[in-house]
Amino acid sequence: MNPINLIIPIDNQHSYRNIPRNQDLKLSIANQCNWPSRTLLIDHAGNCFVCQCEAWLPVSVGQITDFDSLEAVWQSSTAQYLQQDINNKKFTYCAVDRCGIVNRNNILDEYTIYINIDPSCNLACPSCRKDSIMISQGDVYQRRLAEVHHVVALLEKFDQPTRIVMSGNGDPLASAIMRPLIKQFRPRHNQRIRLFTNGLLLEKQLTDCPVLNSIDQFMLSIDAGSEPVYETVRRPGRFDILLHNLDWLKSLDRHVTLNFVLQQANWHDLENFLRLAEQFGYQANITRLEDWGTWIGFADQDVIGNVEHPDHLLALQELRRVHDMYPTADWGASLPIN
Repeated sequence: MNPINLIIPIDNQHSYRNIPRNQDLKLSIANQCNWPSRTLLIDHAGNCFVCQCEAWLPVSVGQITDFDSLEAVWQSSTAQYLQQDINNKKFTYCAVDRCGIVNRNNILDEYTIYINIDPSCNLACPSCRKDSIMISQGDVYQRRLAEVHHVVALLEKFDQPTRIVMSGNGDPLASAIMRPLIKQFRPRHNQRIRLFTNGLLLEKQLTDCPVLNSIDQFMLSIDAGSEPVYETVRRPGRFDILLHNLDWLKSLDRHVTLNFVLQQANWHDLENFLRLAEQFGYQANITRLEDWGTWIGFADQDVIGNVEHPDHLLALQELRRVHDMYPTADWGASLPIN
């Protein structure tokens, strides 16, 4: 297949231009990656990507409604072209300095399906979006609802061990479009769910829900460890409601990870965040800020990546100090810890 035919959807062109690709970096990479033959990510436009993050490999292999099985996604001509490029260690279109492949093998033992069809959320965090998004009617609602029902049908006939991940671009517990997956879907015995959520609707939406027993991993994005910082970066969320739901989660005895994206507004709250995770006995995950085009002045917010930022040296010093205090936390591969 001629690479000139590869399609980068319009919503992914910003990240494609602004995040370096290995065709420009020209790094020699010996590590292996099988993500393009084991991973499917479906975005809000129904595009299918064969990577864990569409910003890392922003090439669409087709529309989800065009496939009558999950196997057909990985057997498509575009997917096979990308698989061959990565098997040959070229990583031409990959953001290799973000995904961790420079330092480790990216190998999956199970299939992973990321369902990012609806960005609707009850929060409007500046790092994620410019305005609040909640879609509950109209043509877009009907199209995306049909896509979710199609995905459910594909999952129901897929018999391989599968990790279902929802959602990377919104909150499935707040979404009217994702509701069939939350309220009606009954996963197979070998299908497990990793739920990404802000955590504010956990008890309200999941109590007595049929998918609850299949959720073995909860990933909560909170980006703070104190009330004033939380209610700035996760607006209009309330810290007391978050704490209540963190308590509710403890009764389920599941794996819980609290996520923290480092940025100008919260770098000084990193230690508080790690104390909070320790208090509840949850895993802590810290990553660098990604440019999703939500800020006009992204560099002003990227206190770690922008070495010219006035707070860069202070933030870097704090990052390394807190890392020494909590070395067992999950520190993102692209963070300058050393």
